[in-house]
Amino acid sequence: MKYLTEITLQYTIEKHSQLGRALIRRAKVTGKLFSINNYNEIKEIFHDKGLKCTPQRQAVLKVLQESKSYLSINKINKDVKELLPGTGLATVYRSLETLVELNLVVKVHLEDGCHSYAIAPEGHRHPIVCTDCNRVIEYTECPMEDLSKKLTKDTGILIQNHFLQLFGKCKECQA
Repeated sequence: MKYLTEITLQYTIEKHSQLGRALIRRAKVTGKLFSINNYNEIKEIFHDKGLKCTPQRQAVLKVLQESKSYLSINKINKDVKELLPGTGLATVYRSLETLVELNLVVKVHLEDGCHSYAIAPEGHRHPIVCTDCNRVIEYTECPMEDLSKKLTKDTGILIQNHFLQLFGKCKECQA
């Protein structure tokens, strides 16, 4: 199957004034979003949950996909506004929460109480956050497997999932 290297997304927002006139704004999102296979899979994930794959959600995914690191909500909002100028901060927040619930995006809790977001990595990983610079390092080994088995044995509760995030100082900040 062919891969689509550029998707042009066009949508129309209509706002009706009290006089019944329609104000129509058009916006385009261009650039590499997803391969056609991946895009269809993402669209299917939304539809399976009864959700729409809106232009705003696609723009948030595009911003995160093009980033090689975790991004703050302010950076995501700024970049989404470059793609879709009419998008509000509340829409970006709601889009991120939906994408996290769908396991397309991961949210990391930072020491200062803020959050950063990134495209969900393949495989099981645990973030380690530097408490000084907020750099996030993904740890691929899972120390929880043996503990989960022991807890299941000890408590009778079948552990189905877990979230482990660690905080410390990276090598650069230790110097």
